[in-house]
Amino acid sequence: MAVPFYRYSFESAQDEDRINEYRESENENMRCRNYIEDSETGIYATAYKDYVVDGDHSYAKGLVTEFGMERVMYVLANTVKSLSHDGRIRQEIKDWAEKFNFGFREERFDRNCIINQLNPGVIDILANNVLEEYKGLKLFDTSHCIEGELGDITDKVIVLSPKCLKEEYWSPENQLWLATGGFGCEPNKIGRAVYATCLFDGEETRWDRHNVIGVIKPELMPEWAEYNLDKIKGKINKETDTYDKNENENVMKM
Repeated sequence: MAVPFYRYSFESAQDEDRINEYRESENENMRCRNYIEDSETGIYATAYKDYVVDGDHSYAKGLVTEFGMERVMYVLANTVKSLSHDGRIRQEIKDWAEKFNFGFREERFDRNCIINQLNPGVIDILANNVLEEYKGLKLFDTSHCIEGELGDITDKVIVLSPKCLKEEYWSPENQLWLATGGFGCEPNKIGRAVYATCLFDGEETRWDRHNVIGVIKPELMPEWAEYNLDKIKGKINKETDTYDKNENENVMKM
């Protein structure tokens, strides 16, 4: 994905001196729309055979490879929202489009990124196929988190929103972090910094509280994450990869 997706508004780009990024991303959004409609690269030209549209998801996969998952979803969500009263689009697809996070953009949809040359039924199929590809990433979401208000997250395993990660790092392994400190760990503090350690590779960095979608449900924590959490907390001897004898006599392996 040569051009990074910029999800925020033009006003945000102005404030952050990122107008060039905004414009480059908008141009790529329109290229994605045109690509889907094109007589040579479009879905009708390459993925419509015997009245079946993208039956093997190869077109959806190709779009994601060419433009990135979030950009393709953005263009499709824009298009579905512009067709909210069309009965040829399934309700679950409409519901997804309504909830799709456009970042801080206030407009209902981006008129420059609406697919106009496809039958709404084809839009429905393509959006469904792309969503199936997204689900295949098996990313954590709020359904994997403890219900209720976030509260104090100090020393808890938090789930990061994938949208704060570069798309090449969209995987469940990169979403689980141990919150170690910072004013953002507490809900009533003015600060928003959350210092955390990645359970997957031990990286330490700073996130903002709004990047956190919740605290992982203990029963849904993968075994590798539980093991690495104990390792980070010193319950496992980092040199021998065994539990500290004062904590547990059992030997653990990755």
